[in-house]
Amino acid sequence: MNKTFKRILILSILSVLLILYLLNASLIIKSILEYTKLFFTKLFPANFIFFTISSLLIDYGLIETISTYTNLNTSNFYIFLMSLISGFPSGSKYTKELLENKLITTKEANTIIMSTHFPNPLFLLGTVAMILENKTIALKIYLSLILSNLLIFLLTNKKQEKIAITYKDPPTLALSLNKAINSTIKTIILIYGTSLFFFLISVIISKYFLLNTTTYILLNGLFDLTKGISSLTLTNNSLLKYIFTILFISFGGISIHMQVKSIITDTPIKYKNFLMGRIISTILAIMIFLIFYNF
Repeated sequence: MNKTFKRILILSILSVLLILYLLNASLIIKSILEYTKLFFTKLFPANFIFFTISSLLIDYGLIETISTYTNLNTSNFYIFLMSLISGFPSGSKYTKELLENKLITTKEANTIIMSTHFPNPLFLLGTVAMILENKTIALKIYLSLILSNLLIFLLTNKKQEKIAITYKDPPTLALSLNKAINSTIKTIILIYGTSLFFFLISVIISKYFLLNTTTYILLNGLFDLTKGISSLTLTNNSLLKYIFTILFISFGGISIHMQVKSIITDTPIKYKNFLMGRIISTILAIMIFLIFYNF
């Protein structure tokens, strides 16, 4: 796409959005307040503690210590495990941090980012389970997401370059904690701001266009995962709900992809690898879930 045309297109879209937001100021303010309450009561608590502790673990040499005593390079497994616990977009955050700390190679970073996209378990087994009104199905969806990423992880991490890991003296706890909190807050603000930006776009589109239920749900999920999941209550088709849930979580909305692109900016980590991983993982997750669904 021609750069000039792309710039004009973006400027035009932003200008239209600004006008529509001004014309619907009360709706926009209400939507911002509702989304902010949802974000800071459901997503912020888990993200803050996991992101902060993971940064401290890296600073204090957890990976180097385990590698020393096991004679293994545990960096890839660490990213996979912490991403599984923390939820997206932590996979890209941890991958970037370990690459900057020279605990993984560029090649490893570009493969691990394909398989470290997980929902926060508290969100899926709590909020999503309540929306689906079925904890067993929520668990099956969660297992499907884990297994799909695990398959990609095992297939793409068979032959990796060996990297010498040397133990570094950690900074003081005060400095390390300050660094961890700054990094965490920066990432959380990015997640909140990006998600809110695309959430408001879906709100405006929904107001001005008459959409059928399925299209409305897909539209919400395309722009923002949280809005897409919450709108699943509008359909009575149970299987469709489950498939949409996997699609929204495994592939991620535009806001998630923008967050990942922002995090890996100025690094040799390629976004196309993340995108490829999301496509393959989504297909695998749906196939695995359909097997689980019949048992």
